[in-house]
Order: sequence, then structure tokens, then C-alpha cells
Amino acid sequence: MTGLLNHTTMITLNTNNFGGAPATFKDYQRAGICVLNGHFSVDPTTPEYLAAERLELDLPADFAMIHSAMSSAILMSSYPIYLYGTLLRCWIENNKLCIEKLTVWDSFGLITIYINSAFVTRGYRGAFTNTESTNVRILNTDGLYAFYQCKCVVNDNFVYFVATFNKFPSSYNGSGPFTMQLSGFPTDVEVEIPLIVQSSTYDSTIMGSKLCTGQFSGGNLTFNYPTGATNMGGSGSFFNFFAAR
Repeated sequence: MTGLLNHTTMITLNTNNFGGAPATFKDYQRAGICVLNGHFSVDPTTPEYLAAERLELDLPADFAMIHSAMSSAILMSSYPIYLYGTLLRCWIENNKLCIEKLTVWDSFGLITIYINSAFVTRGYRGAFTNTESTNVRILNTDGLYAFYQCKCVVNDNFVYFVATFNKFPSSYNGSGPFTMQLSGFPTDVEVEIPLIVQSSTYDSTIMGSKLCTGQFSGGNLTFNYPTGATNMGGSGSFFNFFAAR
């Protein structure tokens, strides 16, 4: 079975119900918790997608968890420049990775689904204990970054990191690349994540949030804004992810 040793593996999900190509995920598996990292494209014009009520990817027969509680994925659209998107419900059911289907941005072309999530046993009735967090500090001296809240949990097999910002680069600072240098975040974690960079400027015509992608590598986060973007980033930006090590 994949993931039974104390290290992560890679799994490829070859079949799905939306006419998509195989999707590869970095994974950590135990009976009580599984972590998946990866992303895949969805073509909203295929007959299979149009007929599907939800997105389903078949997991390996020996996957450690058959059913899970509700978790989350992030949809990133191909809307010009701003890649609007939102959270989706995501869970494991009958050895399938199931994802909520949302059609708001289908007319703009390919959709990308990001899975940087943990899945836990449904209906758990055991004891809960506090998990010790790791102190993560921003090392930049350029004045562009400041945490509002930050929580980072690190163990031998995966990490969890959520951060909201009082200060974060905005598109008025240019398109980048920007690098947030950190102390305390593991240098061996390699993961691509969506960043929620919706500005505080209210716009009633927007459906979802403005997104861009970021890459954690060597303990730091690097990202760009699209050329021509306005009102992206700044205070209120955030990310939230699990990553297998």
C-alpha cells in the first residue's frame, strides 16, 4: 500500500468521470489521516463533464481511507488576468476522490482544481489533543509583509500552514516576482498553492475571489501577479493548506 512508511509517495489517478487526463498527487496515507497535494485541469466542454453531477477521481484500490469527513479544494478559473475562484467541498467516498461541481466560470475555458488538503475519518469519536505549533517569522526587511494571524503545524510527514496578512504585496507594487522569506517553515516542503489576493475594494460584479499561484520551496514563498492586474493583494490576503513532506 502506498504511504505506509514514514515518508510520502506519489500516486496517479488514471480514471475520472469528467473526461480529464490522469492526475498526479503527492500523498501521505494513514487510516486516520491522508494528505494530498496536486492540481489538475478540467475541460468544461467535454460530454463527460457536462453529464457529471460532481467530479470523481478513482483512488487506488489500496488507498488507506475509503470514506472521509468533508475537506476542501480550490477552484481556479481561466477568467482573464484575475483567475477568479472559490473553495469547493471535497471528500473521499467509496474509494473515490469527490469534488463539488461549480459551473460559474465554465464559459472562460479550462478550470484548475487545487487539492492541498487533509482528509480525516468520518464520524471519529476518539479523544482530541492540542497540536503544538511552530513559530514562523517573516525575515523580509522591505516592509511589504506582516502577519495578522499565523498558525503552522509541522510533523515528520506533513505540515499545515494558515496565514492572514496585515501587510502583503499588492499589484501596485508591480507584478513581481515577490519572495516572502521565512524562518521556521520546513525547507524540504515543495508545494504549489493558490493565494487568495482579493483586495478590500468592494466590487459587486465579482464572482468569487481574485487568485494567483505561489510556490513554497526552500522554506520561502515566491509568487507573481499577472501583468495588467489592479487591486490584487495587500491587507487581507491569505493562504491555507496542508502539504505532504
